[in-house]
Amino acid sequence: MKGLLGKKIGMTEIFTEQGDCVPVTVIQVERCIPLLRRTLEKDGYQAVLVSYGDRKAKHTNKPLQGFYDKLKAKPGKILTEFRDQDIDDEALGKPLNVDMFEEGERVKVVGISKGRGFAGVVKRFGSKGNPASRGTHESFRGGGAIGMHTYPGRVLKGQGMPGRMGGQTVHEKNLKVVRVDAGNNVILIKGSVPGANGGIVRIMGRPTK
Repeated sequence: MKGLLGKKIGMTEIFTEQGDCVPVTVIQVERCIPLLRRTLEKDGYQAVLVSYGDRKAKHTNKPLQGFYDKLKAKPGKILTEFRDQDIDDEALGKPLNVDMFEEGERVKVVGISKGRGFAGVVKRFGSKGNPASRGTHESFRGGGAIGMHTYPGRVLKGQGMPGRMGGQTVHEKNLKVVRVDAGNNVILIKGSVPGANGGIVRIMGRPTK
């Protein structure tokens, strides 16, 4: 299995042996345990069910507690699946660590982007707005005309309009692993990853069949 859940700590910079400064994102992996295998024969698809973090007993309802009791595992904060992944039966119930990845390896990181709330076209799509002179007033950051007059006489699909910005699932592919700290269970990935500090992200390598 080549997949982990981790918490985004923040960004920093490190220096290579050649003296180059590399911006990296620090991701710490807490309690991440595979619980169950999904197989093509039994479930119709292949996946690994993973529990992440710790959940207090008072925050665990009876159906969920019964599910964990059946697997003889402690409740986790997050319960999710990694599709197209496989794992040995002996590895079920044992914590996953960052040492499954190597320095220089390429991975995919999935996270929820920061929510920006309701935003206009200038912030959301980078529109330049209207000129600040020559009679313009009360609409400096407006979107301007959005359609045609005669034909087709309507607003085309995909037109950038004001609306909710951020808070969406973002897939960042082909990111490079710069450093793996197995002692602290921390992985450093070059560049930025989606989400705010403290958010949960997925780190996935090549699918294993």
